[in-house]
Amino acid sequence: MLDSLVLKKITNYLELIRFNKPIGFLLLMWPCWFGLSLLDLEIKNLISWLLIFLLGSFLMRSAGCIINDIIDKDFDKSVERTKYRPLASNRISITEAIFLLSIFLGLGLIILLQFNLYSIMLGLMSMPFVFIYPFMKRITFWPQVFLGITFSWGALIVSMQFNQSITFQFILLYIGCVIWTLGYDTIYAYQDREDDIKQNIKSTAILFGDNGKWLVYSCYIVVLLIFGFLGWNSSNSLISLFVIAIIGICTYIAIEKWDIYSSESSNFYFRQNNIFAIMLFSYLLIF
Repeated sequence: MLDSLVLKKITNYLELIRFNKPIGFLLLMWPCWFGLSLLDLEIKNLISWLLIFLLGSFLMRSAGCIINDIIDKDFDKSVERTKYRPLASNRISITEAIFLLSIFLGLGLIILLQFNLYSIMLGLMSMPFVFIYPFMKRITFWPQVFLGITFSWGALIVSMQFNQSITFQFILLYIGCVIWTLGYDTIYAYQDREDDIKQNIKSTAILFGDNGKWLVYSCYIVVLLIFGFLGWNSSNSLISLFVIAIIGICTYIAIEKWDIYSSESSNFYFRQNNIFAIMLFSYLLIF
């Protein structure tokens, strides 16, 4: 009996941090990995840093999920997709969630302390955005931009850690990642469009309505142009152009197939952004 209760509680905690939905922490991780791919690191050193940012992304995304669910507890009860979340369904108390949040923030801080002083300070500067983001959908139709500002922060930390400054190259990468987040989170927002309208929640999906694909197209075109520039190799210019073109064609086909009126379709094509990121990472790493 006791073992069953403990197992049920652990399952609820794992559900709270979206352990069964790794796409979230992977999307937080990719800006960090994109940044690392722009550096000239030895393989052993590169792998070490890839793993550090992987772990850090998992911890901070878990913390972010808890913060979001605490703030959105009452809203989540009214949304079909979220009403069964542990906090919304009262399977976990606010006290338990805050305790779990403190553990993840503490572990995240331990990871951050492995960086240089300026990177630590820069990392801590991102925390206000983490706490502000859940409120943005009550204020503006562009909460996806604020998510992008938060989720892309790792690219700046990479630059500060290895360059002791934020270089133009990494500023461009950061902008590209923010715009990418705007694109993929707009796709994600279409899942909840009808419920959000009822709850007076704002998003780009509601702002653009039936014309949402135009925003998404625009975002991915800009992202491909930025990443194409970042990975451009003058000695292999035709190959670089060919690879970006292939990624662009694949992206166009995916967006064309996306049905903005289907929650299942929106969820599916949102998750395909991990494949998009793998292609971009490979492009930057190779060229």
